[in-house]
Amino acid sequence: MTESPSDQHTGTRFTLLGPVELTVAGERIDLRAAKLRTVLALLLLSRGSLVPDSRIAEMLWGHAPPVTAEAQIQNYVSRLRKVLGEGCAITRRRPGYVLDVGPAQLDLVEFERIAAAGRQAAAAGRTAAAADLLARSLAVWTGPALAGVTDVLEAAAAPDLEERRLVVLEDRLAADIELGRHAELVAELTGLVSAHPLRERLRGQLMIVLDRTGRQAEALSSYHRHRRRMAADMGIDPGVELRRVYESILAAPAAEPPPGHRTAPRRAVPAQLPPDIADFTGRDAEVAELEALLRQPRSPVATVSGMAGVGKTALAVHVAHRCREHFPDGQCYLDLRGTSGPLDPAEALAVLLTGLGVPAREVPDGVDERLRLYRSRLAERRVLLVLDNAADERQVRPLLPGNAGCGVLVTGRTRLSALPGVPLLDLDVLPAVEGVRLLGRITGEQRVAADRAAAERIVRLCGGLPLAVRIAGARLVAKPHLRTAELATRLADQRRRLDELQLADLDVRASVALSYRGLAEPTRRAFRLLALLDRERFAVWTAAVVLDVPVGRARKLVEELVDARLLEVSGTDLPGQDKYGFHDLVRAVATELVAEEDLAVDRFAALHRAHTSTAYSPE
Repeated sequence: MTESPSDQHTGTRFTLLGPVELTVAGERIDLRAAKLRTVLALLLLSRGSLVPDSRIAEMLWGHAPPVTAEAQIQNYVSRLRKVLGEGCAITRRRPGYVLDVGPAQLDLVEFERIAAAGRQAAAAGRTAAAADLLARSLAVWTGPALAGVTDVLEAAAAPDLEERRLVVLEDRLAADIELGRHAELVAELTGLVSAHPLRERLRGQLMIVLDRTGRQAEALSSYHRHRRRMAADMGIDPGVELRRVYESILAAPAAEPPPGHRTAPRRAVPAQLPPDIADFTGRDAEVAELEALLRQPRSPVATVSGMAGVGKTALAVHVAHRCREHFPDGQCYLDLRGTSGPLDPAEALAVLLTGLGVPAREVPDGVDERLRLYRSRLAERRVLLVLDNAADERQVRPLLPGNAGCGVLVTGRTRLSALPGVPLLDLDVLPAVEGVRLLGRITGEQRVAADRAAAERIVRLCGGLPLAVRIAGARLVAKPHLRTAELATRLADQRRRLDELQLADLDVRASVALSYRGLAEPTRRAFRLLALLDRERFAVWTAAVVLDVPVGRARKLVEELVDARLLEVSGTDLPGQDKYGFHDLVRAVATELVAEEDLAVDRFAALHRAHTSTAYSPE
């Protein structure tokens, strides 16, 4: 076989099945711009085939590309060529571009190759080998496909990739069922059916493993719930294959539960808290305040709010562990996913009910019925609920227990001020002393003591943000040869700071971006353009000048950014008007976004207005 030029460049690796990433010689290249990742992903999805300029423009800007689209595409291609080098050439072939990469360099090709081998093994009757190969192919995925590209490309291409993954997953489950791994598949299939309720092959597989573990009634109940939903929502019956599974279960005698699976009925005592953080540091006043609130005799409810990365979840979990003995009937933890696809009340109640011991088949369909059952289950019990990452009051209000004995601790980025009578704890960044203590707990006290000035500088450059300090500490632990002073020097470079504050699944940039993505576009634009101001604090009238909007409109946009914890109120001016400012790391994210998402002409115009506002500022 003739080796392509790209095969010779074996040190280059591309990933599409998760975050779109490029690795060269073992080092991940940061493609921070979403549009740059989008161009690369488009070329990789059409590996070896021409991608027209018009297609690239559509995936970058939708159906309204700017007049400078061709020039911007050329710029993105030029930047990719620079990082790829000669081994992975992007060829201009009018009217578009071609990227030719070797099959060993792309995770999508690897996934499909291993999956094909697994299917061949299954067809040959080698079931154990098939199960292993199919599991290996799924392990190539590192997260949702095409993460980090534009919404347009994600909507156009990610569903197809996800469908391929689910088909392979169903094949792997079929092999595992054939191998008799029924009991260990129940939990996995229950979660998959909940996430993909209309995939009838998954539901059929769940019914099979339930039946073969002595739970025939649950298997039949799953079918009936699906049939009712199909009739109500679409006016159709389940498909032929699922009906066959149902009929085969009806025709067979009920299986005996496996040995060891017979349990006497008992009231469930949930213990769902995540592990406490071993190096939790500081927050003494906040811990004491929350403990006192939760230990009061009647209806203890408290909320903790604050910006991304400030440590809301860590504080809530730490306090919950300290108060466990006060809630002997259990502790429930639920991530409400407020910043990334919030759970609706029906979903949240279903999760809480199963945690309280209600079998999934007995969870009612309607929200009102779930709410009544939920409050009945909590009656006369002392349970602590930690509702993490709440979007707003509407999401939380239905989840509050109806009795006085249960405690609730809610966290969220926004201030949940519309919950009547609920104390609000607004969490700020760490004071310098506590930040240095946290760094020492992570890295070891001796390392901090060896160069305390550098440690203090690191905490200052992290803006006291616990997430950033934790990442900096983890970097020092991961690289024992890295001097504390050297890391401080890297963080001082504003062009590198956010890159340094990213390690494994800890990422300041991504955490702040979650708040940004939840905003309407006018508010996003305000966030980006206000970062062009070369002053730490500004008044509403200054924002109005920079954004080129009336003062009233500017005030609304600024307050929306404050509510999203992307701006801070930082004092008042002489007339007593509020002044606003960015946390340093939030400003760094906004600065990247304005360079990535706003045209140069718009940036220059906003900069001119910003300079004008500075020149004539009465502040």
